[in-house]
Amino acid sequence: MLGIVQGRLSYSGKKLQLFPKYPYKEFKLASNLGYDFIEFFGEKIKNYKNPVWSNSGRKKYIQLSKINRIKIFSFCDNYIINHHIHSSQTLHEIIKTIDLLEKLNIKKYILPLYGKSEINQKNEKKVFKNLSIISKICKKKKIELLLENNMSPENFNKLKKEVNSNNCFFLFDTGNRISLDENPIKDILKFGNNLKHIHLKDKNIYNKNVIIGDGIVNFDSIFGALKKINYKGSFTIESQRGKNIQDQAKKNCIYFKGLIKKYLKK
Repeated sequence: MLGIVQGRLSYSGKKLQLFPKYPYKEFKLASNLGYDFIEFFGEKIKNYKNPVWSNSGRKKYIQLSKINRIKIFSFCDNYIINHHIHSSQTLHEIIKTIDLLEKLNIKKYILPLYGKSEINQKNEKKVFKNLSIISKICKKKKIELLLENNMSPENFNKLKKEVNSNNCFFLFDTGNRISLDENPIKDILKFGNNLKHIHLKDKNIYNKNVIIGDGIVNFDSIFGALKKINYKGSFTIESQRGKNIQDQAKKNCIYFKGLIKKYLKK
């Protein structure tokens, strides 16, 4: 399945990541452009205008999902970028969020381990402990836990062993990975079955997020590597909007569905 990040079908000024002013309108837009789902997200500072946090908002999401045949599928929780994931207070907030996501029938819960939730030697034991709790709660609710980070496959294997859960997987970001490694293909092969979701974006040599095709990410090579590991997971486009937002989103959708068909569909 191929989705697009919430807000990428709406004007955002100079900001790349911005919660849309009219989130409900994106369902019809996404459907008309050929997408399968919209990836919802929570902001670094909780925005109570986000429909996820209210009963009426969630009901509206479910209604629009059915009308427009756009799946409610994944949620990226950026709250932890500004709040330490190893703290008990943040853990409490995460558990409350998961309870609400269950009501939306979310399938994938993404934790971006950046900012204040970056793992280091001082906090790793507490982080592993909380991730273990989170992964088990997600499993009971039939939600996959996905971790997004710039860590190596070897470090992820260490983390997964410490978390001690078969419901802890990795999210691979094509743009972030290329900024770390000129050849991310070997990482895809090493992550193997631990990869369950891909964020698709392009970056240039200056580590700037650019229009798909204008950067240095070789998507044919990426999809060729995914074919080698028999990748069965999902994709979300997390790209620049371009001058004409909907035209660019349509081009991106056609391009990546073409690659999915070429490399991953039997």
